[in-house]
Amino acid sequence: MKRKTRNRIFLTGGLLAAGFIVYAGVQADRLAKIGAGYKAKVACSEIFLAGRDRRTVLNAEFEGMDPLMKQVGVRVSEEDRTARAAGPLGFGQARALYRDGYGCTLANGGRVSPLPGYETSPTPVPWDEARAGSETSSNRVDYAALDAALNAAFEPNDLNHRAVLVAVDGAIVAERYADGFTKDTPLLSWSMGKSVTATLIGAAVLDGYIDLGAPAPAAEWRADPARARITWNDLLQMQSGLAFEEDYDKARSAVNRMLFEATDAGGFALRSRAKAAPGEVWYYSSGTTNILARLFRETLARSGFDDQQFARSALFDPLGAASFVLEPDASGAFIGSSFIYATARDWARLGQLYLEDGMWNGERLLPEGWAAYVATPAAASDDQYGAQFWLNRDGANGRARFVPGLPEDVYFMSGHEGQYVYIIPSKRMVIVRAGITRDREPQPATAPLLKAIYDAVGDPAP
Repeated sequence: MKRKTRNRIFLTGGLLAAGFIVYAGVQADRLAKIGAGYKAKVACSEIFLAGRDRRTVLNAEFEGMDPLMKQVGVRVSEEDRTARAAGPLGFGQARALYRDGYGCTLANGGRVSPLPGYETSPTPVPWDEARAGSETSSNRVDYAALDAALNAAFEPNDLNHRAVLVAVDGAIVAERYADGFTKDTPLLSWSMGKSVTATLIGAAVLDGYIDLGAPAPAAEWRADPARARITWNDLLQMQSGLAFEEDYDKARSAVNRMLFEATDAGGFALRSRAKAAPGEVWYYSSGTTNILARLFRETLARSGFDDQQFARSALFDPLGAASFVLEPDASGAFIGSSFIYATARDWARLGQLYLEDGMWNGERLLPEGWAAYVATPAAASDDQYGAQFWLNRDGANGRARFVPGLPEDVYFMSGHEGQYVYIIPSKRMVIVRAGITRDREPQPATAPLLKAIYDAVGDPAP
């Protein structure tokens, strides 16, 4: 009897131990999956899309991150243009593959949806070179001060700037690049992609495909009265009332799982529950933008258009911004919150389009007043956010504007680790800054440079 009892105890203990090992293994795999997805995706895009040196990317791109990321190894194959990553003992394997015209996609689930063949965009008219040094801009630019500001920023470049570009009256008056980067290097948007997504929706509004006041056409919400009344405008202004965990420091947060584990980023976010009525609260959410990208794609498809082809024909081609690449998830929808690439000059073109209120070379690309719309504060945002653009306004309860040295009419695209396009209507000016600033908050750290650039340009003639 004692032997049977002892055997039963050993068996129970063994099963518990085995169960714990399995559970621990599953948890380790889930945690490693996020890190592996991040490194595979970034390595793939920086090497095959941006065209950067493979060794530089693998040796330096992930410096300054959480020490645990060093435990995630990356292998790159030039032959099939993929990047594979995995944590210790093979946990959390991830694979990203490159496709011409579409950049890199994480093959979460093992497969990726096919996409239409990519046709090379026409050679753009170099607006920045053709108009550079125009009499209007040169009369109010202190080039010596601009040069001094850029010299101080890039020598010794302790903030890790990659590109800084200044355009005045539609002409580039200064630009500087770090070693390994040029005017032809595509630069990752991170959350500047949200502003691109809003711009594409604006183009669709112009063509009559989207009504901002209409309920967002999400099939998943039709049976839920709380979510069925969310409009396109609610989503654009981040006032949908949907719950979403925007926490990059938590490995298994909703935003990390959406970007680095889900096969369908927009579908993942569409499952978010309603926690408030639309328009009642403001909450910054990358999930909200990927819902927009998913619904944008589905709306155009119902009218017989592919979202990527529409983006090129309605916006990027007439703008002459051929370097823009909208990277898709495994379902085929572009990840509008985070994964868009373009050169510094093409980011400046997009900023200039807003200074021109959506007009380009005599052609209207965005609805009249669209620039004012994206720069109008969302009601619940304390004047800090418009429609997928940030605003440089002081808050009602003592919150200081983001860049104290710049005026309140500034609105801007903003991305992780310090990607910015500042649009300054009062000076007819656009400033682009790209880089990786990881050891401090990027915006306060780069504010002195922005102030120096701003001060080097005089006010336009009345």
